[in-house]
Amino acid sequence: MNFIFGIIVLALFIIAVRVIWATLLQTIAFSKAGIQVLRQRIAQRSARSSAPVVMPCLPHNVDWEIMADSVRREIHQRNTGLGSKADRLDAQLHAKLKTMDLIKADIQIAKLEQELQKVKPAIVIQESNTGKKRRCSKQHPSGVEEDIPSKTPPQVHQLRAALKAGIVQVEPANENSRH
Repeated sequence: MNFIFGIIVLALFIIAVRVIWATLLQTIAFSKAGIQVLRQRIAQRSARSSAPVVMPCLPHNVDWEIMADSVRREIHQRNTGLGSKADRLDAQLHAKLKTMDLIKADIQIAKLEQELQKVKPAIVIQESNTGKKRRCSKQHPSGVEEDIPSKTPPQVHQLRAALKAGIVQVEPANENSRH
């Protein structure tokens, strides 16, 4: 029994040593690859920053001051790295300001609509009061009908009066009779 137990312990020891050895080899390989990638990135950065600007030969006259200014701006932009970020942030700022202006305009429209809703019921009440006056005025005796404004347009009153009198009078239509 001790013999079998000893073989099992020896096998487990061998497996543990192999696992540890394989883990160490993988760690070393991973660290070598990481160091190599870091060296390549550092080399690329140094190559980018130290790369000379090659100017092609131009067949025509060039304004060297403008060319120098543009090269300075490009170098400054590459060194700071803020050119595109600043432009992007500026565009976002303008978009947000315009959005805020639109929201303020929507708020003003809503306020004006609320004021209109407050005014509308007053207009409806005034119109309904004028209708009640007309109903009351119809209850007057028939001799006063000519003075009472009714729902029929003035042209109808003129035609009725003309037919009663037997004389047809044509008067130009006034603005009140137009609808």
